[in-house]
Amino acid sequence: MSATISNNDSALKLLLAFVPEAQKDLAVDSVADQLSKLTLDGQQVEGTSSVAQLLAAKYNSALAGNTDAEKAEVSQWLTMSARHGQSERQVFAQTINEHLAGKTYIVSNCITLADIVVFGNIHAFMETLSAQKRFNWSNFSRWFDLIQHSVSEDALAKAGLKLVAIDLNAPTPAKKQPAAPAAAAKGDKGAKGDKGAKGDKGDKGAKGDKGDKGDKGDKAAEDKKKDKQEAQKGGKGEKKEKKEKKQPAAKEELKIVPSMIDLRVGHIVNVKKHDDADSLYVETIELGEPEPRTVVSGLVRFIPIEQMQNRDVVLVCNLKPAAMRGVKSFAMVLCATSADGNTVEFVEPPKGSKPGDRVYFEGFEGREPEELLKPKLKIFETIQPGLFTDENREAGWYDEEKKFHKLLVSGNVCTTATVAKGTLK
Repeated sequence: MSATISNNDSALKLLLAFVPEAQKDLAVDSVADQLSKLTLDGQQVEGTSSVAQLLAAKYNSALAGNTDAEKAEVSQWLTMSARHGQSERQVFAQTINEHLAGKTYIVSNCITLADIVVFGNIHAFMETLSAQKRFNWSNFSRWFDLIQHSVSEDALAKAGLKLVAIDLNAPTPAKKQPAAPAAAAKGDKGAKGDKGAKGDKGDKGAKGDKGDKGDKGDKAAEDKKKDKQEAQKGGKGEKKEKKEKKQPAAKEELKIVPSMIDLRVGHIVNVKKHDDADSLYVETIELGEPEPRTVVSGLVRFIPIEQMQNRDVVLVCNLKPAAMRGVKSFAMVLCATSADGNTVEFVEPPKGSKPGDRVYFEGFEGREPEELLKPKLKIFETIQPGLFTDENREAGWYDEEKKFHKLLVSGNVCTTATVAKGTLK
C-alpha cells in the first residue's frame, strides 16, 4: 500500500492528520507537478478527491458522510473545491459563507472530508483577504478558524500550512487625515493677468486714450470694493468669521458581547413533522408572549418526536425570521452537538424555569439584548464559535481569554442530558 502526494496538495497532507492509522500503513512519497495517487487494497486512484474518499472509506468512514445524502454532498463539495484561480476562489468563498449561515460544518454536524479538503484548497486564498473582507464573510472566517484549530499547529506545518490570525470583530476604521490648509491667499488671483491691462488696447492707434479710462475704471472699482468691505465690518453688518468645520468623530468599534443575543426559556406545546421536509420539525413554542411562536428545527434525525413534546428549551429569539421550506421560523432552539456529531440534545433550562424567563451568561447580567440581530453585524456568528458545554455538561461561552461564562436562568445553570464538551448552536 502506497501513496504519492503532490508537493502542493495541502488538502491530502492535512487529511493524514485526521487518519493517523493511514500514516502507519502507507509508504508516502512526495512528488512535484503530478496528481496525487493512492494504491490501497489492490485499488489505484488518482486526484485529491478520489484519494481522500478512498482513505476515508478505509480508515474513517464517517469523514465521507454518514448517509447516502451526506456522501453525495461531500463529493459535490470536493468537486467544487478543486477549482483554481483567484476569481473562482472568490466566488467559492462567498458560496461557503452563504452556505454556513446557521451551520458549524459544511456537511452534517461534524467535520467531514468536505471541511478538510476545502480548507486545504482555500487556505492560500484566505491569507490574501483583508480584515474587512474576513469580517464581511464572517461565516466563512468562523468556519476556517474552527478547522485550523481542529488539528495541531505541527500538523498544519507538515501540510505546508500555517495558522491564519482571524479576528471576527469589526475592523477599526482608519482615522482621516486633517485637510491641508489653503495654500495661497485669494489675492494671488491677480496673477491671472492684471485685467486693467485691457486698457493697453489703446496702444492700437489713435484710440490709445481709452487705456486711461481703463485705469480709472479699475481704480473706481477698487475703491468701491474697499468701501463695501469697510461697511461690512461696522455695526450690525459685521459678519462672524467662518468657524472651521469639525471633523466627524470616528465611530467607536462595535464590541460584540453575548448579552446582545436574546435568549429565553420556551415550552414546546405542539410539534409535527414538516409537510415538505423529512428532516424538519415544526414546533409551537410558548414564550410568555401574547401568542406562541412557530419554530422550525432540523432535529428529526436526532430527537424522536415523542421526546419533543412538552419540553422546556432555550430559544434564540432575536434572529431575523427565516422561511424554511415554506414555513417561517421565528426563533431557534439552542442545542448541543457531541464532538463526533452523532448526538444532538436540547440545552435544558434549570428546573422551575418558566416560559419567557431570561437566559443570560454569567458576568453579563442585567444587560438588554438587541431587539433584532442585524445580519450585517454578524453578532450571533461571532459569538457562536465560543458556545460549548464543559466537562460537567454545563452550557456556556468561552471568551477570548478562554474564561467560561455559564449560561444561567435566575442564577442556576443550563445543562444537557449527556453531551459534554460539545458545541452549541
